[in-house]
Amino acid sequence: MIRLGALATAGGITFSFLLIALSLVILKWCGATLGWGIQFQQPWFLAGMATVTLLFAASFFELLPIAVPSSMVALTLGRTQHLVLEAFLAGAFATLLATPCSAPFVGTAVGFALTQGPPEILIIFLCLGIGMSLPYLIAAVFPGCVRWLPRPGRWMVLLRQALGVLLLGTAVWLLFILWSTAGALVAATTGILLAALIGFRALLRFWEGTMLSRGSRAATAILAVAPLAVSISAATPTFQTSAESRWQTFDPVALQRLVGEGKTVLVDVTATWCLTCKVNELTVFERNDVRSRLDQPDVVRMRADWTRPDPAIAMYLRHFARFGIPLDVVYGPQQPQGEPLPELLTPGILIRALDHVAASTSAEAHLH
Repeated sequence: MIRLGALATAGGITFSFLLIALSLVILKWCGATLGWGIQFQQPWFLAGMATVTLLFAASFFELLPIAVPSSMVALTLGRTQHLVLEAFLAGAFATLLATPCSAPFVGTAVGFALTQGPPEILIIFLCLGIGMSLPYLIAAVFPGCVRWLPRPGRWMVLLRQALGVLLLGTAVWLLFILWSTAGALVAATTGILLAALIGFRALLRFWEGTMLSRGSRAATAILAVAPLAVSISAATPTFQTSAESRWQTFDPVALQRLVGEGKTVLVDVTATWCLTCKVNELTVFERNDVRSRLDQPDVVRMRADWTRPDPAIAMYLRHFARFGIPLDVVYGPQQPQGEPLPELLTPGILIRALDHVAASTSAEAHLH
């Protein structure tokens, strides 16, 4: 059974990669914009995934048990096949949610694949799927390794509740992304409907006379309040922070003009759904030494927001053979064509790049 479950999860992961590859091939044939994680630009995907993750979270807190329909179980002829199907769907579900986080690690392979033909795209994505599912394949070949896991006990209940909290956080995060992608009205409406769904299910359980544990009752309240809180936040006016005001909106024409004037320009391509972009922002851009360097009068910051589809930003990414974000590029008199930086930034990498592309006089002034 261990072998079957591990193989099924690996199969779900690989299937999702092949499904993404096939979708990209079709989009490429249609002349559409391609990129890694572009499904997070689609409101229908965000609303659907927010609903699914919230329902999974509810099932982890015993509020809404999720099971494969009995007709499907009968079709698969037994509980073993039922569990295998669940493992397969879990692998597929995890892959769809993981794409914004995996861009720095698969960006080169994806970028190369999307410049090739359909056979190369499918083969490369197949290899990516096998790579991501490798731990499950190892468990299938060596099932004895599961003996290293703790024995069943109360820790399983606590782990299930912890996973439920993580899923709830994911659902809230998806609603915030929906807010930035489709607007406050869509996000607020989706949040209210999800809160109403959880509340209705809780009332139904109470009407049925089913008693929930104290922890499950508290979780039910959180499950109902969390999407409602997002709805209230979406309806509240937002204000631009001082840190955000330092960034200019990406403009290719202004970019070339600034470089021609001898300025050093940093272009940051980001998106609300890009977690790696947020990590770079917190660990690099918000550091005092980096902010001090970026506040120099000869430095201009530009931010390209790819949260929503934007052909100009997609073309800019393709110029550097990138199909995923983050992408940070520095321009200056010594590098007017731009110098792309690694996806995972460090303060040292960014400061050295700024000094390298700047005019020699500016760099010497900064060193002194």
